[in-house]
Amino acid sequence: MTQPPADPESYPPEEQPAEPVPGAPAQAPRRAVRPPIWPYFLTPVAVLIGAAAIVVTIVLLDDDPPPAEPIGPALEAMAEAVDSLATAVDDLEAAPQPAAPAEPVTLRGTLEGYAAALGLDVEGFAECLSDTSKLQVVGDQLQRGLDLGVNGTPAFFVNNKYISGAQPSVVFTEVIAAELAGSPTSLDEYSDTIRVLANREPPAFAILDRAPDFTNAAIKGSPDAAVVIVEFSDFQCPFCLRWYLNTLPEIEPQIGDDVALVFLHFPITQLHPNAPTVHVAAECAGEQGKFWEMHDLLFERQDEWSRLPNPN
Repeated sequence: MTQPPADPESYPPEEQPAEPVPGAPAQAPRRAVRPPIWPYFLTPVAVLIGAAAIVVTIVLLDDDPPPAEPIGPALEAMAEAVDSLATAVDDLEAAPQPAAPAEPVTLRGTLEGYAAALGLDVEGFAECLSDTSKLQVVGDQLQRGLDLGVNGTPAFFVNNKYISGAQPSVVFTEVIAAELAGSPTSLDEYSDTIRVLANREPPAFAILDRAPDFTNAAIKGSPDAAVVIVEFSDFQCPFCLRWYLNTLPEIEPQIGDDVALVFLHFPITQLHPNAPTVHVAAECAGEQGKFWEMHDLLFERQDEWSRLPNPN
């Protein structure tokens, strides 16, 4: 058996995954204590009342007061001012209070939100996230890849043909067509494009003596299809996202009775610390029949969840 090389430089520089910067947990701000409102209005009201008292005293005590305007209008003005202040107090009391600080956004909470958006049983999904057996499923599939010589993501096996990296759709289209026509056994039966990949160091294309085992893995299309594309992928890998966005849409129309797509977990924890949890989330969604819906959502929102804190 010819194994794909395990050299860590198995991909060209542009296909190497980059280590993300993990986010730090948000700190909840301390709620400010709101001071009482009445002191703001005590002084103006006191001044108005004091002024009215002085006017009344002068009128009562002065034997020969000078002509003055009637105090009625002044008292009416004072009453209007008091009414205005009372209205202002009511308006301030009715103003919206500061919102309570939001709970910190975490990876687990975000994944449960995705489950709700997909119509899953969120309580069951949450219990599944804590099930260590699901993490074992992810680890077993990763080991299958390691046994085949996979040392980076994405990596593909089209039947027994190994393709390394997020190659363009023309590569997959050619290899799929060749498999449907009889499965070549020599590089001479491929185009210059494929032969160039095969002649790289390390090779990005190789013909192996067997196809990988995809037992119990998520599959789209017929499990008895003549061509099975097995993908070892990492939901947090930017180059896996590139393949999902740019290449998969070009070959997905072929998936059905003759061509199937299989997803095998290969989270690179050293580079992508949130990856194991989201791979478990995909398995948990699969338990409820929505693996591929969660698969798509995790890739499409990779930037949203990839740097969230993930407390145990």
